[in-house]
Amino acid sequence: MKSFTLKASSVLISIVMAAGISASAEKMAMIVASDDISSLNSQEKTAAQYFQQNFPDGEIIAVNDIDRILDGGYGVVWVHIDRCNIQKGWRNLPDGFGSDEVADALGLYLEDGGSLYLSKHATQLTVAINRLPEAYAPGIFGAADGGNGTDVWTIQPRIGVMNMEADPTQYYDHSSHPIYKGLATLPAGHEYANFATETYPMEGTGDGTVMWREDHNCMWDLNAYQYTSPGKNTTEMFEKDFSATVLGTWGHVLDYCVAGIVEFHPVDTKGAVIANGLAACEWAPRNSGNAYHSNLEKLTGNTINYLASLSGASSTDIMSADEVGANDAEAEYFNLQGVRVAASELAPGIYVVRKGSDVTKRIIR
Repeated sequence: MKSFTLKASSVLISIVMAAGISASAEKMAMIVASDDISSLNSQEKTAAQYFQQNFPDGEIIAVNDIDRILDGGYGVVWVHIDRCNIQKGWRNLPDGFGSDEVADALGLYLEDGGSLYLSKHATQLTVAINRLPEAYAPGIFGAADGGNGTDVWTIQPRIGVMNMEADPTQYYDHSSHPIYKGLATLPAGHEYANFATETYPMEGTGDGTVMWREDHNCMWDLNAYQYTSPGKNTTEMFEKDFSATVLGTWGHVLDYCVAGIVEFHPVDTKGAVIANGLAACEWAPRNSGNAYHSNLEKLTGNTINYLASLSGASSTDIMSADEVGANDAEAEYFNLQGVRVAASELAPGIYVVRKGSDVTKRIIR
């Protein structure tokens, strides 16, 4: 099992790991390009509107204010990015999502025990938070304009269907996972989704009429990587190498080649990550009429609530620089790059504080 590290120095990593700080599952947040959601593109705006309507106590946070998730109390953070005409690679994510500041904030948030949901192009941030090396970044990537089709796009929660009877030890049925609770299904051999088993329909009219889909996949081709762990198939090797479970793939897939929804389990921390890069999970088809939009809403709500159930509980000190006084004389302050900062020189920001054997996190306003 590979260990989790932040994009920061070993000093900061060791301090954070020793702190035992955890986040509360009571609050939820969605990170978007702007807290004025009317300015977002149709895909991201529709997702944000869903979040506001279904999680009224949740908070919409602009990416340039992402440090707020480290103020404590956020059990789940959702990052959804879905754009046409962007380039592959997390560094190329728009509106500052590809910055070190975002990577560090998300990484430290996970170290604090929070859980993270990454959807569509945001799945590339699994590299930024060091859950995967760059060589294992999502390789199935789309950001083009898309096209028309009459079929129904679905999610297959069963991995290794070809071995369902031939070798049950290589068949993994995740249909009972909490993220799929209550989703409607299409039967095997459905007229517009003719797959070997029942699947979860996500996008299409369902009646054979034409529908435009942008086809923005951002997920893993498991046949494209080299693994260090032994296993009977590429899914098992990927899961062992990265402490993960492949929960879903394209509806038609019978083997182990594509990981569309992946749960990355906590590694040395309480923070869990679910990454969903399936094109079928499109929030705002241009000609609307998606007969299965309710499945997308249920899948999303289930995922957020499941991640909330995995989060820990704690808080973080919030102080102004003027409040740092004599009682902090022996304290050592480290910024998110692991550089020690004198107490008299603290600028607003996030610090890890070591005082003797006690380690805490502090927000300086």
